[in-house]
Parts: sequence; C-alpha cells; structure tokens
Amino acid sequence: MEKFKEIDKIVEDIKKLRIQGATNVCIATFEGMKLYLELSKTEELEILKEGFFGAGEELANARPNEPLARNGVHYVKYFFNQKHSDISQVNSAKEMLKDLCDEYLGLITVSKKNSIEKCARYLTNYDKILTHCHSSTVVDLIKEISKGDKNFEVVCTETRPLYQGRITAKTLVDAGIKTTLIADSAAESFAINRGSVPIDVVFLGSDQIMKDGYVINKIGSWGIAVASHYGGKPLYIVSNLLKFDKNSLFSDIEIEIREDRELWLEAPRNLDMYNPAFEIIDNVLITGFVTELGIIKPSEVEKVIKENYPWLFSE
Repeated sequence: MEKFKEIDKIVEDIKKLRIQGATNVCIATFEGMKLYLELSKTEELEILKEGFFGAGEELANARPNEPLARNGVHYVKYFFNQKHSDISQVNSAKEMLKDLCDEYLGLITVSKKNSIEKCARYLTNYDKILTHCHSSTVVDLIKEISKGDKNFEVVCTETRPLYQGRITAKTLVDAGIKTTLIADSAAESFAINRGSVPIDVVFLGSDQIMKDGYVINKIGSWGIAVASHYGGKPLYIVSNLLKFDKNSLFSDIEIEIREDRELWLEAPRNLDMYNPAFEIIDNVLITGFVTELGIIKPSEVEKVIKENYPWLFSE
C-alpha cells in the first residue's frame, strides 16, 4: 500500500486533538482519502482501492469513539461496490470515489439541517436550557428554538480539561442569546434547579450511539443525566444517527483515554492520573433522540436506523 506523509500528518492531527469534534474528524478523514487519490500514481485499480480504503480506515480509527467517520468509509466502500463494480479504469475510479466522499459529507450536512427542521418546533416550550461540552448541532437547535423568546437562556459548562464549552458559550453570546457559563462541577446542581437559572431541559450531543440506545458523550455527561432524571427534567440527545455504531454494546465499549498532561502539565512526580475523554449515558436516562428522522425513543434507535440506513448493516 502506498503511504504518504501528508496523510500521516492528518492522522497525527486527529490523534493529538488538533482536529476534534465528530464532524471535523469525519471531514478530515475524507480530506485525507481524497488526498490519497490525488497523490497516488498507481495504474493498478486494486492497488488504488486497497490504498484508498486503507488510508480511510487508518484515519477513521485514529481515535476509538468516531463512528461518524468509520461509517463514512463503509458508505463509500459499499456504494462503490454496488454502483461501480464494473469500472476498470483508475482515473474513472478516482472520480467515482471522490464523488462518494462528497456525497457522504453532503448527507451529514442535510441530516443536520433536517434535525432542526423536523424537531425544533416540538421543543419551543423550553426556554431554560442546560448543555455540556460543544456540539454544533445542539447550538443550531438552541438558536432555532430561541427565536422570538425574550425569556430564553442557556447554561453551559466550561468542560475541562480542554474547555470546549467555551466554544459553545462564545457562539451563543455572539448569536445574542443570554448565556451563563458554569464550572463542570456545578452542572448537577443546575440540573436539579439549585443554580442561578431554573433549568427546564437538558440537551446533550453524542459522539457514539450504541445498539441498545446507550450513548457515549463527553465525560461529565452521565452525572448531568442522572441529576436531570432525579430532578424530573427531560434529557434529549441531539445527534445525527450516522453516529450509530452497529458493533457496540454497553458491555464491550472502548472509551478513549487521553494524555495525563491535559490534566496537569507540570504535575508532581509519582502522581497517578487518569483522563477518560468520554463516558456512557444509560438509555433509561434519555427522554429522546433529536435526529434527522425526528424525535425517537432510545428503544427505537436501531429499528429506525435499519429502516433508513440499511447500508450500515451490510458486510
């Protein structure tokens, strides 16, 4: 398989979190795959396909909890074999593979738009929102349901150790939405209405959706989910269903563990540190999934995906 330092650089950027966020990792994966097509000089179709999909797998698996990118590689492979198995020319294959990459990225964009269009009108009765970490889809949903509501207000966490929640806070403030930033450790108190803003709903994003309706999201999400459940507040997972991992169950999931230096760059010697990036949210804590196919219950997730994305379950 041909190897290129330019693609190795993208893999390293994903691993080192210079590229982060499920959509951004997916975009980078496809940029790398398309770059492979540009750089490859082989005249052998099988060598091109092996190298192209090999690069895609390496990029999509640079970090463990990135099903959106992995499903994208599967999408391109599946539809290339379904629609273009008769292609024999390398240049023609390159064009078809590039088009399929762009097609999947377009599917993500359309899915995000459909999530807002189909679901926002059912959530306008909420105007005191708590959210954690950063999700561009959550932010877009909040912007939509805040329109015309003078009492609308959002509370978001700083999200240590990398402070992704500050991205959420700045984006919302720039959009003219009243926003309060809190420490991560204050989130549970706000979820049970012991904070400065009377929360009435929690919106969380998702990095990975499992077969049984469990969800993987930023560390700290489980505590917020438990508190919202205890406090009688609905919890919605705002997520593209293309983040579904058909192979993942609660019992065997791998959680990404990040470098100790994120927690403390100049830590004292002999100090043990443990830095999980994500954690699992139990399905019983989730009110519903806000998706491109409407608002669905955790128990309906796999059925709905099988009906609408059957290619995800192909070998």
